[in-house]
Amino acid sequence: MVCSIYYLVRIVPTLPQPSGATLAKLGTAIGMTMGVRIGGLLLIGYLGLLLTLDGTWRAVTANRIRMFAETVLLSFWRVFLPVVGVAYPVTLLFWPWAQTDPIENPLRALAFFSHQTFPFYTLFDGRFVPASDLPWTYLPTYIALALPELVLVLLVCCPIAAVAALWRRDFRLSPEKALAHFVLGVGIVFPVAYAIAIRAVLFDGMRHFIFILPLIAVAAAITADRSLAWLSRFPCRRPIWVVLAFYGCAHVSIMVMLHPDQYVYYNAFVGGVEGAQHKFKLDYWANSYAEAVQGLEDYLRGEYGADFEEREFTVAVCGPPISAGYYLLPNFRLVRDRAQADFFIAFTKDNCERSLSGRPVYRVERMGALLSLVLDRRNVVTERRAAKQASATSPLRPIRGPAAPLDLISRPAEKEFE
Repeated sequence: MVCSIYYLVRIVPTLPQPSGATLAKLGTAIGMTMGVRIGGLLLIGYLGLLLTLDGTWRAVTANRIRMFAETVLLSFWRVFLPVVGVAYPVTLLFWPWAQTDPIENPLRALAFFSHQTFPFYTLFDGRFVPASDLPWTYLPTYIALALPELVLVLLVCCPIAAVAALWRRDFRLSPEKALAHFVLGVGIVFPVAYAIAIRAVLFDGMRHFIFILPLIAVAAAITADRSLAWLSRFPCRRPIWVVLAFYGCAHVSIMVMLHPDQYVYYNAFVGGVEGAQHKFKLDYWANSYAEAVQGLEDYLRGEYGADFEEREFTVAVCGPPISAGYYLLPNFRLVRDRAQADFFIAFTKDNCERSLSGRPVYRVERMGALLSLVLDRRNVVTERRAAKQASATSPLRPIRGPAAPLDLISRPAEKEFE
């Protein structure tokens, strides 16, 4: 997506007849984007909109309506068709399923992923809401809270700076720059607005829209560049540089403290990671399970010493088992029945760490927020087995139907993985 937007901007100054090499690069980037996600089809729409606006601008500037038709028609043959002609084969090359029906299957995929099924609840502002019935503020809120404070402020200032630029000078003086900025703005705003308009099914925060973050960074950088140029005229600007330097160092330190779970970052507007816990999604991919498994291993080595690897332990995992199973030693055995497992590894998604009782032996925490927890359930399992055996050998045991399952606890966090 970043490469595609980059080449869209690159062709603006040379419209309506860019070089063939640039068009080939643009077509390849768009094709690879669609080969990863069919949502990359939006880029074809961006290209068509860019060519239409370019034709409109030229017609208005020349005061000739006929020029609009001439420019758009020329752009269609010289730009649009060559880009699509490169992008479509590249898409098929990286998408075997689309090769079986090159027209119908991409359209089916677009329709499916626009309204994909996810009949579960997702955390938003401290409440669990249906993923299929989210408030329109869900996506904008997650994006705003995932951005560093300075980047968010600069992004909000972008439209203000654009209006101020229009107010100060004639917009027709730099149509290429205006169109380039417009492409960047559409790349940021349209996907979010479209998802809100069609009431797209969303979950796990903004992870489906990470592709707009580099574009947001570019927009913020443009505003920062103009702001710094404006500040350079003031004699007392050194304190501002010092504050910005401290701010940058502070964010580097935050990334160090969060490592290797940087993706759980939230900005200070929600109180950081600690303020976001129990309100917004944190470690939804269970990235912290690598550390949790290491903590469990260290705990058992300390308990059994040299005999540790000669013993077998059963482990149950909440959420994606592979996130923990990849790091488990051979003497650990993953089981699906949580109630019978010796140890339980759980992240905080959907309050999974509260679903079973046990003695906490390791906690993965970052900046005051709990990411995952390891519970020792051996005493609980032993007591249950003893109670069951006593009940089975009792001569006064009443006659009854089939035994009820031991684990009656609802497990919403694992349903999506099962």
